[in-house]
Amino acid sequence: FRSQGDKHMSSEDTENLFGEERYLGKNVRVFIAKNSRLGARPVGITFVLTAANIPLSKYISIRDALLSINHVVVGYMINALNPPLRNHRTKAQNVRDVFDELATETRGVDRFDIVGHSVGGKIALLVAALHNEDGALRNVLALDPVDQSPVEFTNQNKAKNLSLVPDADFTHNVLKRTNITMTYTDTGFFVKADHNGRAIHRNNSQNTKLINHRNAGHMCYCDAGGKISWGSVMKMADNGSEERNKKCKEEVICILKEKEKSKIGKGLKSAGKGMKGGLDDLKKDVDKVAKGGMVSMMAKSLMKF
Repeated sequence: FRSQGDKHMSSEDTENLFGEERYLGKNVRVFIAKNSRLGARPVGITFVLTAANIPLSKYISIRDALLSINHVVVGYMINALNPPLRNHRTKAQNVRDVFDELATETRGVDRFDIVGHSVGGKIALLVAALHNEDGALRNVLALDPVDQSPVEFTNQNKAKNLSLVPDADFTHNVLKRTNITMTYTDTGFFVKADHNGRAIHRNNSQNTKLINHRNAGHMCYCDAGGKISWGSVMKMADNGSEERNKKCKEEVICILKEKEKSKIGKGLKSAGKGMKGGLDDLKKDVDKVAKGGMVSMMAKSLMKF
């Protein structure tokens, strides 16, 4: 991949910075990045859903964090203008369709994660609410999600809201549970407080986690540089504190890396307990044999470990 410092690139070039262009699902254009240097098959698949019409080149830091933990990263630039009707729900269905196809190519991976920003965060939540009947969605990190145009989770009439409460079949099934984390900044001149991450969490507090990123800008999760974009226009009215922006972005990078480490750590801990239990059982068996006067040299040598 080329560095972020490359200049004079077309919009297509900036998308190709992210990964290999492919058309999957129902002819959905995505960009896929893999870390071939690790020499091991991928341990996960993560989608990166952009803010409205923001290029994927603004999310290279997030991509690199995911590559560092050996995930296949699927970049999906969210065009908020096309299709003009049912835009967000269509894109949520697209995400699921792309995963279903990509999973057939990625041996040993049957679940996926999503990192979505702004409207991309809302679309990630729509995948959780509408396209997760089999529990394939493992983690959602919705960065300052915007539940507007249309409202899906934060209607005043709560009976109209989609729910992030898992199906009864998954409530007690850890292996099929979807972990949903959201942030909120309370900024963005177009982001209404009644429809931001905190409002979504308020209606789903038992099933989601909320991280306070107040005083950071709505676009703080994006990389700097490049051509003037809609994101640059938003920053004119939504700068946030430079120090706070940096801190919140760094926190997101840490969250992405630690999720996989945590999963691996739990597996190793479990394996350690299993090994200790096996050695304890072996010791008991040897003791029983010893009491019967049939202690072999092999049993004695095993006891030294």
